Amino acid sequence: MTFSGAEASIRYDRQVRLWGEEGQSSIGATTVCLLGSDSLGTEILKSLVLAGIQSFFIVDDAKVEIADIGQNFFLHIEDVGKNRAEVTLEKLKELNPSVAGFASTISPTQLHETDIGKMCEFSVVVAANQTENIESLYANILWSQGVPLVCAKTSGFLGTIRICVKEHTIANSHEENPRPDMRLDNPFQELVEIINETNLDEMTIDELRHTPYILILFKALEIYRKNRQNPNAFPQSYSDRKEIQSIVLSLRRSSEESGTKDSENFDEAKMAVTRAFQKTEIPSSVQQILNDPNCSTSTEPFWIICEALRRFVDSNNGYLPVRGDLPDMTSDSKRYTRLATIFHEKASIDAKKVLELTREVEKERNLEDLMISEELCYRFCKNADRIRVQRGQSYDVQREIKSIIDLIKHLSIDSENDKSVDGSIWLLLLRAVDRFHNEKGRYPGTNGVPCTIDAFDLTQRVETIVKKAAETQEESIKIMNRIPKNAIDEICRYGAAELHVVSSLIGGITSQEVIKLATNQYVPLENTFVFDGHTQQSTTLKI
Repeated sequence: MTFSGAEASIRYDRQVRLWGEEGQSSIGATTVCLLGSDSLGTEILKSLVLAGIQSFFIVDDAKVEIADIGQNFFLHIEDVGKNRAEVTLEKLKELNPSVAGFASTISPTQLHETDIGKMCEFSVVVAANQTENIESLYANILWSQGVPLVCAKTSGFLGTIRICVKEHTIANSHEENPRPDMRLDNPFQELVEIINETNLDEMTIDELRHTPYILILFKALEIYRKNRQNPNAFPQSYSDRKEIQSIVLSLRRSSEESGTKDSENFDEAKMAVTRAFQKTEIPSSVQQILNDPNCSTSTEPFWIICEALRRFVDSNNGYLPVRGDLPDMTSDSKRYTRLATIFHEKASIDAKKVLELTREVEKERNLEDLMISEELCYRFCKNADRIRVQRGQSYDVQREIKSIIDLIKHLSIDSENDKSVDGSIWLLLLRAVDRFHNEKGRYPGTNGVPCTIDAFDLTQRVETIVKKAAETQEESIKIMNRIPKNAIDEICRYGAAELHVVSSLIGGITSQEVIKLATNQYVPLENTFVFDGHTQQSTTLKI
C-alpha cells in the first residue's frame, strides 16, 4: 500500500513542517539495513518506519527468548522460540503500510563478503548492539563506498552512538536564529530605489509609525555616513552601533494628540541594530567548501551546485545569492509586500544565474542527464550560508582507543566534588566489556558469576588496554587512577541488561541521526555520543 502525494502530506504533516517537502521526499526514498533486532534495534526502526522511510531490511538470527519479552514491547509471550527478525518485521510493518520491510534470519557474522557488499545499496546501515568485530567488518566496506554506518549500543543505564561516514554534505544546517540577510552594506538596485523614494520627514505620523524598520535602518545609516563624511562608512564596533541606535530613536516624532514618540517599528529597529548591521560576508565554513577541490572534480549534485555557487560568487563581488526572506516587522501591507516581493524576486534572479552556471558545470563534466532541478538549486541558494560538510574518521579500533585514552588523560577531575563519570571513561569500559565478551562468550555479571570476580577480571582487561595505548608506565598508572572502581562495579552489575527506557531514548536519537544523514539537513553527531542514565547527562566526543 502506498500513499498519494496529498495523502502523504496529510500523514506526515508535522514532519513536513520540520524537514520541508524536500526533506520528507528524501525520507521516503531512504532504505535502511538493521543488524540486530533487539529492543534497541526495534526502537530505531519504529521511529524510522513511522517517519515514512521507503524500506528496511533486518539481519538477525536470534530466537525470541523470555528475556526479550521484558525489554521489547513489540514481542509477546507467544513469540518465544520464533525468529526474532521475522516477528519484529511483522510488528513493524503494521505501523506504516506504506513502508516495505524484509528480514533475513542469518547472523550478521555469517554474511560473506559478497553479501556484505550488497549493504552498500542501502542509504544507511545501522548496527544495534553488535560487537566491535562486526562493526569493524561492515565499516571497512561501507566506508570506501561512502555509505554511513551508525553503531548504537546500550548496556544498563548507558547508551552510545557512533556515526562512521567518510563524507557527509549538509544542504541546510538549520542554524538557530540565523542573522537576517538585509544587505545593509550592499543593497541591490531594486532595494536602493525604495530607499531613495523614502522620505521620513515628509511622512505623516501614521505613515512613519508603519514604516518597515529595514527602511528606518537604511535612513539611519545615511545619517551615520553623513556625520562621518564617508559614503562607505559602516558601523563595526559596539560604540558605532550605539550611535546608530541613537540616530534611530532621533527619527521618531510625536503626534499632537498623544504627545508621545512611542512606536513599535522604531523599537524593532533599535532591537535589530546589533544583528542587522553585520557585514555581508561568506561564512568561513562556507568559504572552505567553495575552495574545496571537490568543487572542481566531483559529480555529486551537492558539489556541482557548489562549483556553480563559487562561480556566481566570483562574478558577484564576493557575495552569496540573496536569501530572499524578510523578517516580520510592523508595517502597512503595501510597503511590506513590496519589500518582500523585491527580496523574493532578487533571490529568484540570483538562483536562476546559479542554475545557469550549474548547467555549464553539468555540460563540462558530461552530466547533462543529471539535470539538477530548478527547485533544488533555488533551495540550495536560499540556504547557501548554511551549507556544511562533515568528514568523519574511519572505524579504527586501536586509533579510537588511543583517542579515548588521550581524552581521559586530559580530564580535569576533582574526586571529592565530582561524582559523575566522564563519557570517555564509559567508552573505555565498554571497549573492555567487548573484549571480555569475545574471550569468554558472555558479558560481565552474567551466568551466575559473582560481580566481584567479574569486576576484577574486567579491571585487568582495562589495564591491558591502557598499557598498550599509553606511552609510558607512569601515564598508564595515571589513567587507571582516573577510572572509578564503582564505575567498573556498575558495569558488572548491569549484566549487559537492556532497559527499555534507555533503548527507547537511544533508539529515538539514533533514528533522528539516520534522518539527518538521509535528508542532508541539520548537523549529525560528530562522531560519538554517550548517554549516562545515572546522571541524565550526555556527551559528544570526536574520537
